[in-house]
Amino acid sequence: MPNYVHEVGRATRVTATGVAVLTSGPVNLIGIMVASVITANFVQIFTQTAASITGAPVVGTMSMATNTFYALPAALPLGLTYAVTNDDVDLTIFWNPAGGV
Repeated sequence: MPNYVHEVGRATRVTATGVAVLTSGPVNLIGIMVASVITANFVQIFTQTAASITGAPVVGTMSMATNTFYALPAALPLGLTYAVTNDDVDLTIFWNPAGGV
């Protein structure tokens, strides 16, 4: 049986394509819930403080199935920037500031 750790936090819903900064401070990523029902979601995650895709990639381009939760535990010291490139977007990113909830 898994021993779950501090897996509570903030939820940020993403419903538009493009590149955006979730937070520019240190952040702990918990995971992503994909709720779209039409197409797969293509997502990239970077650690940086700017809304561009030039930072350090955390994961490459992910094709995420619908109605699925993806656990992506990661500590991102430079913040979290995401890029979503498909049309039908409905993601929820679960995260915590690095200092706690």
